[in-house]
Amino acid sequence: MKAVVAIVALLVLADVAFAGTLVAHRASSTAPVAQKTTAHPCNHGFYVSQAAHAKKHGQGNSDVARSKLGKDGNCSSKAPGS
Repeated sequence: MKAVVAIVALLVLADVAFAGTLVAHRASSTAPVAQKTTAHPCNHGFYVSQAAHAKKHGQGNSDVARSKLGKDGNCSSKAPGS
C-alpha cells in the first residue's frame, strides 16, 4: 500500500513539474516581439519596385531596371512614376 501511495505521489509531482514547464514556456513565447520598421531599404530594388507599382507598364520599367537609381545607396532621387 505504501508503494502505491509513493508512486501516485511521484506521478502527481511529475505532472505538476510538467505543467509548470508548460506555463513557463507559454509565458516566454507570448513576450512582446519587436516591431519591424516599415521603411524601405535604400537600394536599386526599391526604385524598380516603385516603377512596377506605378502601373505604367512598358519601356519605363525596363529603363528604371537598367538605370543606376539606388545602386549607390542614395535614395534622395524621386521614384519614377510618383
